[in-house]
Amino acid sequence: MPKHVLIATVGSFGDLHPYLAIAIGLKQRGHHVTLASSAFYREKVESEGIRFVSIPPDISAIEHNAETRRRAMATIDGTRFVVQEIFLPPIEEAYRILLEEARSADILLGSLLALGLPLVAAKLKLPYITSALQPAAILSAIDPPLIPSMPLLTMLPTSVVRIVYKGLFKMNGFLLNKAYDLAAKEGLPASAVPSLFGNSSPHGNLILFSRHFMKEQPDFPQPATMCGFPFYDKLDASGGQLDQDLESFLNAGEPPYVFTLGTSAVLDPGRFYTEAHTAVNRMGKRAVFLVGRTNYEQYRPLGNDRIFIAQYAPHSQLMPRGAVTIHQGGIGTTAQALRAGKPMIVVPYSHDQPDNARRCVQLGVGLTIPRRRFTAKLLEEALRAAPKCTELADSMGTLIQSEDAVARACEKIEATQPSPRTI
Repeated sequence: MPKHVLIATVGSFGDLHPYLAIAIGLKQRGHHVTLASSAFYREKVESEGIRFVSIPPDISAIEHNAETRRRAMATIDGTRFVVQEIFLPPIEEAYRILLEEARSADILLGSLLALGLPLVAAKLKLPYITSALQPAAILSAIDPPLIPSMPLLTMLPTSVVRIVYKGLFKMNGFLLNKAYDLAAKEGLPASAVPSLFGNSSPHGNLILFSRHFMKEQPDFPQPATMCGFPFYDKLDASGGQLDQDLESFLNAGEPPYVFTLGTSAVLDPGRFYTEAHTAVNRMGKRAVFLVGRTNYEQYRPLGNDRIFIAQYAPHSQLMPRGAVTIHQGGIGTTAQALRAGKPMIVVPYSHDQPDNARRCVQLGVGLTIPRRRFTAKLLEEALRAAPKCTELADSMGTLIQSEDAVARACEKIEATQPSPRTI
């Protein structure tokens, strides 16, 4: 029987694309889907025939404030800043919008930072499915993430890690104070407020990354459904192919190095592209720089007959044709790089990126250079060493390509029974 699924997500393309992929999959299976996100994504979502609802914050506003961009990508304080200063202030407005939309919904699916949706689920007594896009969102004590503010966490015994997590859980009230205030205002228990540290739901928890990237652990939120990476990387429904100029460049010589900072880190690139430009020119190699919309005019002069400058290109079309992918380690970019089956060099900035970088190195599919140490010299050394990862990267690509995360997620959503209507 067709269901109405309300999906809410906020953040960058890496936060939107997995849910858009699932929304498309549900629509193809005959379900009615509403996707709620930043107004900036309306055109993209509606081009796929998915009903769209705008909720705050307005992500596009970040592009126009240099200080906000810098603070959002700060290595130590970036995550706290994003949660408390960007996503939390408009929680009541987002909640009110989602509350009205959810009155006709059967099932709710939310990303970690769609903070108003769990409160809506509690208010209307609707089944709410949580999701985790990256291992760092799980907070497994058995396989703990590399957190920039707690770099020794991965070296501690499991018993000690659990004690540390208890301390983190107590911080939820401080970090999400406005969410707790809203819950009280709505007559909801404090338990309705999501936890930033290992959020879970009895209705289901979608693990939206590959079991080959992180093995399922006994302390995953239960019931857990390991889905794999859901993929989508088009600018809109018609934009899934490479630009003709880029296509011509790729056909004109050896596979290039591919440099990208995703859609978040690219807003505060630092010296990433300038150091890369120096290294590539000294090595006499070919490269593609994906520099984003905001930076395009600044970096366009770096282009020459061996370096192609573009705002964006579908990663699924570009990365498999590159020699090495050099990226920031955001989970969406990392997933595409893994699927491409090519060696990578990860230059993590903030949030989950250091942990994703660590896991890529442990898997033998790439190398990493910390952002603060990223220089042309170290990049050259890493680029010369990266081919040693080719065999394992190719094998990983085959494994990732064999998964059908969208189908797995849709099956779990379809198996979830709607609650009797109370309002």
